[in-house]
Amino acid sequence: MDDQREQAVARAREALPAGPRPPAAAATAPQSAAPSALPGRPRRRTRLYLLLALLAVAAAGAAWWAAGKPAEVAVIKPWRGPAIEAVYATGLVEATDTARVGTTVAARIVSLAVDEGARVHAGEVLAQLDDAQARQRLSDAQARLSLAEQELARDASLASRGVTSIQQLQRSVQARDTAEAAVNLAARQLDEYRITAPLDGIVMKRPVEPGETLATNATLFEIASLAHLRVAADVDERDIPRVRMGAKVAIRADAFPDTAFAATVTAIRAQGETTTRTFRVEAALPADTKLMIGMTVDVNVEVAERDNALLVPAAAVRHDPPRGGQPGPAYVLRLQDGRAVRTPVETGATGQVAVEIRGGLDGTATILAAPPDGLADGARVRARKAAPAAPQAPQAP
Repeated sequence: MDDQREQAVARAREALPAGPRPPAAAATAPQSAAPSALPGRPRRRTRLYLLLALLAVAAAGAAWWAAGKPAEVAVIKPWRGPAIEAVYATGLVEATDTARVGTTVAARIVSLAVDEGARVHAGEVLAQLDDAQARQRLSDAQARLSLAEQELARDASLASRGVTSIQQLQRSVQARDTAEAAVNLAARQLDEYRITAPLDGIVMKRPVEPGETLATNATLFEIASLAHLRVAADVDERDIPRVRMGAKVAIRADAFPDTAFAATVTAIRAQGETTTRTFRVEAALPADTKLMIGMTVDVNVEVAERDNALLVPAAAVRHDPPRGGQPGPAYVLRLQDGRAVRTPVETGATGQVAVEIRGGLDGTATILAAPPDGLADGARVRARKAAPAAPQAPQAP
């Protein structure tokens, strides 16, 4: 076998071309597929790098094209309509007629007839206090009155027969009158131990319980009449000079988000609160209002109304950064030669849908209805017509 192998190796050497030849060991070594694949690896890696480079160039080109493409924006022209200028404040629904029901005597509570939330009528008994001593005083006064009447009857009989003097008869009359006054006083004092409702209404508070001993002038009940309700709002001192008696008031409550309640200003406090720097303004509510006592409401008091105001969409108005806690100057972006041009404006009444423009813009301008965030002054834009805004009178707080 060894001889045959050596002969095969010799024949293979003879078949090789002239030049340097590998050693005999290399000819007899087992052949592997890995060395034949080595020359292909650099070519595949080069193709991968080229593909990645092409993708990067394509992405950069797409970004450049997108950056250079004009932004599509909706445009609109200002329109004319009513604008209502109003003063905003927060308020509370309260009863016009209220009463704190207390006692003028110190006594123990025997019973309570009503609880919080109960509807009561004027004269209805609400509570009974311990009146044992008061009843005893009334009984003593009645006994003295009975004795005084008997003395008066006897002296009158004697005076008619000339047995006693007129002066004695007059003293008997005076004693009878004094005893009668004492009975009336004891009866009124007895009534003070029975607590009654002073008006028709609803019991808002009852801070006491049966068995408690009350001091003089203690409060047992707070009653509010539901017949007449009002809204009491705290208006900032900067706005109160513009508020007038009889002004229209628009009221909104979270409990009725889709309803605006109408009222009128009925009272303006002449003295403000020094701590809050506000003035109290009251507005009477109609008898059939759905608002309830204690509700917190948003109040807009009308101070001016303009029928032919220049209006733009609320989303079209932008503001510079705040200054001193107040919004910065207002501006809109006007469409001019395919570019968005910053235009400062003076605003008036402001609402959720529309804003009144008092200066800086005329009705012939074309503005961006809702400029996208970050759109710079002078940026190229591509316009499309916006839907017309719903007719609604803006209200400025």
